[in-house]
Amino acid sequence: MRGKYLFTTLLMVCLATSLEAQQIEVDGFKQEKRTWLKRLLGKAPSSDKQFALLDLYTTEKGFSFIANGKDAAEAKEGDGLVTVKLPHKTRYLTVKHQVYGQYTWRVPKKWLKRKKHYRANLLASDPTHEYKLQQQWVVLNVSPGNAIVQIDSVHQLIRDGSLAAKLSVGSHTYTVEAPFYEALTDSFVLSDTAKLVLDVRLQPVYSYLTVKTPWKSGRIFVDGLPIGQGEGVSGRLIAGSHQVSVFLGTTCCYLGQVDVDRAEKKTIVLNQSDFSIHHMKKPDIAHEVSPTELIPSAAELQRGAKPDSAQITLSVADGDTEIWLDRERIGLGQWSGPLAVGYHLVSTKKDGLESEPTELWITDTYPQEIKLAVPQTSTGMVNIHANVVGAVIRLDGKLQGVTPLVLSGLSPKQDYLITVSKEGYMTVKKRIRPKGNEMTDVSIKMKKISND
Repeated sequence: MRGKYLFTTLLMVCLATSLEAQQIEVDGFKQEKRTWLKRLLGKAPSSDKQFALLDLYTTEKGFSFIANGKDAAEAKEGDGLVTVKLPHKTRYLTVKHQVYGQYTWRVPKKWLKRKKHYRANLLASDPTHEYKLQQQWVVLNVSPGNAIVQIDSVHQLIRDGSLAAKLSVGSHTYTVEAPFYEALTDSFVLSDTAKLVLDVRLQPVYSYLTVKTPWKSGRIFVDGLPIGQGEGVSGRLIAGSHQVSVFLGTTCCYLGQVDVDRAEKKTIVLNQSDFSIHHMKKPDIAHEVSPTELIPSAAELQRGAKPDSAQITLSVADGDTEIWLDRERIGLGQWSGPLAVGYHLVSTKKDGLESEPTELWITDTYPQEIKLAVPQTSTGMVNIHANVVGAVIRLDGKLQGVTPLVLSGLSPKQDYLITVSKEGYMTVKKRIRPKGNEMTDVSIKMKKISND
């Protein structure tokens, strides 16, 4: 009797020591049932007439086991688990590991029985090792939205001006390019503590070409597009070579190539000596402009109009909406005035929202009335992450993918039901409303299902 008490005391001391370390833990214990359906399908758990079988699911290797503090247990390592053969009526199991130490686990029920098959999760952690994320999210909000983005020389998918990528922790180099904008090359550093959000705004760089001719009725074309009569200014041009042609009626009286550098505002002046007949068909245009139409009226001269300007009226349905022209605020609801021939950028703003900038091309001096769009809320993105990787995500009941996942193209005017589920965990449901032009973070904490 005294020996029995001594053994129990030693076992309890061993148990207390292992609990203090908390480097090894066993949870999720349950018995594998040998139902008739599993037998029929050939999936019934195996059994042993002399021993109890215990499957311990773990990603680690190198464990050894002692039953009831005295009997070494045979263990067989498999794919993601180790199967331990334990004597009948095993009440305590001591788990040993060279790195994680020792832990004594008490069977939740009375004891393990022979001919039975059990399972549990074997968790191990090294308290001297600081866990750090190996990857982190970076979100780039890019303007203009049609830019091309490369991170570490790899092209990235960009939608509605937003890009979300999960990259390794550390330093990365990125390049953002778009036509008519100055390319940007920079770097960022991802930490293991929080995601990084970067706002990237490219600076516009435009090239223009002004062509002056001695022929008042000469129609000027750049790359087949009309820019004026007698004198004209092109729209935005990409640096490089461009074709300039001038027509008197249907006859091409000048044809040449002009090189324009990046961000250059170039002017070429043609002389009478440049006149030469070329057999070239005149590009199609909506209407011709006579030389008399280039002469402003007295009223236009009083308003400060110029021969290369047109009277333009810009209007928007909502009178409280701001009108922006070439990145300058010019009025509310409506604006009217002379506008130079060439390209212009028009947009509207209201209550923190901004419409997509629209290119306005003034090709001649005819008056125009243009209706602008009311600014609309852009779509939102939702970044869903959980404490469990690989959990299934459904949006309003439709399968989307697994955690972690970024959903895009969601309306900021609509509520969505996010459902996250995985076998062995309680299903989590969360209702969210995305924010326009932003990334909405949704953090899901999943709890394991108790098997007690």
